[in-house]
Amino acid sequence: MLKKRKKLLIISGSIAALIIVVVLNLTRSSEKTVSVKVGEVKRGYLVSEVSASGKVQPRTEVNISANVSGEVIAIPILEGQAVAKGVLLVQIDPRNYEAALRQAEAGLEAGVATLRLEEAQAAEAKLVYERQLALHERGLTSQETFDAARTRYETTQAAAEAARSRMQQARATVDQARENLGYTTIRCPIDGYVTDLRSEVGEIVMGSQTYQASIIMVVSDLSEIEVEIEVDETDIGNVDLQQPVKISLDAFPDTEFVGAVNQVGNSAQISGAGTQDQVTNFLVTVLIIDSVPNIKPGMTATCRITTDRRESALTVPIGAVVLRDESKLKRAGDSVRTESAAPVGEAVAADAEDDGSGGDKPDTDKKPLQGVFVIRDNKAIFTEVETGIADQQNIEVTLGLSEGDTIVVGSFRTLRTLEDGDKVEPEKKGKSDEDA
Repeated sequence: MLKKRKKLLIISGSIAALIIVVVLNLTRSSEKTVSVKVGEVKRGYLVSEVSASGKVQPRTEVNISANVSGEVIAIPILEGQAVAKGVLLVQIDPRNYEAALRQAEAGLEAGVATLRLEEAQAAEAKLVYERQLALHERGLTSQETFDAARTRYETTQAAAEAARSRMQQARATVDQARENLGYTTIRCPIDGYVTDLRSEVGEIVMGSQTYQASIIMVVSDLSEIEVEIEVDETDIGNVDLQQPVKISLDAFPDTEFVGAVNQVGNSAQISGAGTQDQVTNFLVTVLIIDSVPNIKPGMTATCRITTDRRESALTVPIGAVVLRDESKLKRAGDSVRTESAAPVGEAVAADAEDDGSGGDKPDTDKKPLQGVFVIRDNKAIFTEVETGIADQQNIEVTLGLSEGDTIVVGSFRTLRTLEDGDKVEPEKKGKSDEDA
């Protein structure tokens, strides 16, 4: 009898245990388990960069143009040739300007002769006037004779002054003609290289005195090279003078050069104004510090400006940081519950409009919260964070996480639909990525 009771108890216990296992399995199976990619919050060196592309250009570049018009009769240099300051670059036909100078010099000589004649007549009229004045004071000459002498004296003085002014004008004409003749010979203003030769012997060039000047060639000082880039308005606030820059030239794909921000523009460069494609950029000039053999103006360069850095930053992958709508938050204990989350950089979905049922309108003034999903007890717990600088892959977390925390880092599709408190299971290594 005792044996039967023991046997019955054993059977009853087995059945009860089986029932408990079944109930637990049923309960667990009813919970949704999400497969996620996980990672750890780590400390590391973090560099924030702003990247932009542009063209190589000399820091000093001079457009050589003509001051006078005429035919080019000599260009004794070639494009790409090194030239020193003072070297002859262009010779314009000087014959017309030589003739103009001779004509101006002849006019000056005539003016000098006229001035001498007028001065002689003025001196003679002065003597006559002084004699008549003395006689008039003693009553020995008529008033009419005295008035005539005085008038002639004043007239000759005025004529001499006019001749003097004409002579000065003639001298100025000579100076201008001589200067124009000098403009027919164009010499190099700096040491450098002829980087662009636009004219040939026999062409007529227009002078800047009467026309829009023709640019005959461009001389560049290649000892200092810059890259002019356009930086997006969202990044320009982080760019400052003397920030270090890493420069990659398409012509030298395996080499990276060092530079520094030399100038930050204040005026916006707007393209596509008034359209959906409007872009606002700011010009930034980067000085190449390294020596670059065979570099040419016009080459394409990509610049990466280091705007900030952290030696030991607490970092997470950028994709792990999500946004959620604060108006839908429900707080339960230490966790934050919501319906869905969206990765940073993607616009948060707008709340549904009032359907007329009398419900309150959504509060559009509330900003979405930013945070990450921390794994605790096999559950994804949304945790608010504050962030700092970022590079291409990672972002700094300044508040909300600790080193070593396990967080959800993917996939992108999973992060879009993952809810606070969801049960999660780390993906096995080698499983294919589900990012859409």
